[in-house]
Amino acid sequence: MVVLVTVVTFLLISCSPTLTPTPIPPTSTPVPTNTPVPSPTLQPVQAVKVSFVAADGVKVSGTLYIGEGQDDVGVVLAHMGEPGTDQTSWTSFAQHAARQGFSALTFNFREDRSGLDLDVQAAVGFLRDRSFQRIVCMGASMGGTACLKAAVDTDLAGIVVISSLWSTGIGSSGGALFMSRRELAQLTIPKLFVTTEFDDNGVPFTMKSMYKAAPEPKAFEMFPGSVHGTDIFSTPQGEEFRDLLMDFLEKLR
Repeated sequence: MVVLVTVVTFLLISCSPTLTPTPIPPTSTPVPTNTPVPSPTLQPVQAVKVSFVAADGVKVSGTLYIGEGQDDVGVVLAHMGEPGTDQTSWTSFAQHAARQGFSALTFNFREDRSGLDLDVQAAVGFLRDRSFQRIVCMGASMGGTACLKAAVDTDLAGIVVISSLWSTGIGSSGGALFMSRRELAQLTIPKLFVTTEFDDNGVPFTMKSMYKAAPEPKAFEMFPGSVHGTDIFSTPQGEEFRDLLMDFLEKLR
């Protein structure tokens, strides 16, 4: 009897199914998602349509970008003469400068290039009448030549010349403006000369010769590429170019 019970017990145990413990799923920790931080919205800059009259009676139209905080440094921005180019080529930089406290004046040049310096002088006078004590002229291509020529007879705090030549060349209505080495040698205010390495029409060579002919204080910067004037803003070096111009302004504060 004892043997029978033992055998039955053995059979019951050996025939019982093996119980495999059910695994408990691990508690999942939620992965934090990176919520994109919205880019700061730039406040619109106050821009006012203006006009002023040059010494020879020509009316010039422009836009004044009013600096936040109204620093006493004003900036005249003279555009280049490439087809289809006007004061809007400076708009983005003018807005940026205004956000940093520098009021900036853009304007459209007259057709007759022999009088471009008169337009620059009128722009300087416009800012002077609005109590800006120190005025900087930044010009691209023919605008740079016009800034240099105007500075001979105008009290400026500094000049930036970008991709310019000794002459503006003949415009659609004729006329050209010429800057001489003798006149450049008279300009003892701070000067910055900027060009690209492979710009056309001998611009890099001329910019180097201008830099050599100019008295101190002066600086020279050459960017890679072959674009002209304010088109540098649209290159991979555009931000560096913008910061270079802003650094020039900051040093005059």
